[in-house]
Amino acid sequence: MNMSAASALIEDRRLRILKSLEEMQDRRLNEDVLVRMIAASGQSIDIDTLRADLTFLQHQACVSIEKLPRVHGDLWVVNMTGIGTRVADGVQHLHGVARNLMF
Repeated sequence: MNMSAASALIEDRRLRILKSLEEMQDRRLNEDVLVRMIAASGQSIDIDTLRADLTFLQHQACVSIEKLPRVHGDLWVVNMTGIGTRVADGVQHLHGVARNLMF
């Protein structure tokens, strides 16, 4: 199977989101912190791209999203699920998310 560079970057970014959530004891982060963590890992990302990835991950049951109201739109708070943990750990493979090859 031939994977385009763009697809590889998207899948890697989604894995980085899950790995960032996994670093937290409560497996929970808000979108502002997630953007900074992903950017610090070397991938450029904006809030719209993050939200698209989070929506994808939510549809795959890897995360749940709480939308908290604030003055300039909602703040998304993301919680990792058991499926998300298994994908982040490389125990379960999910199409659209890079496989974690580090055990």
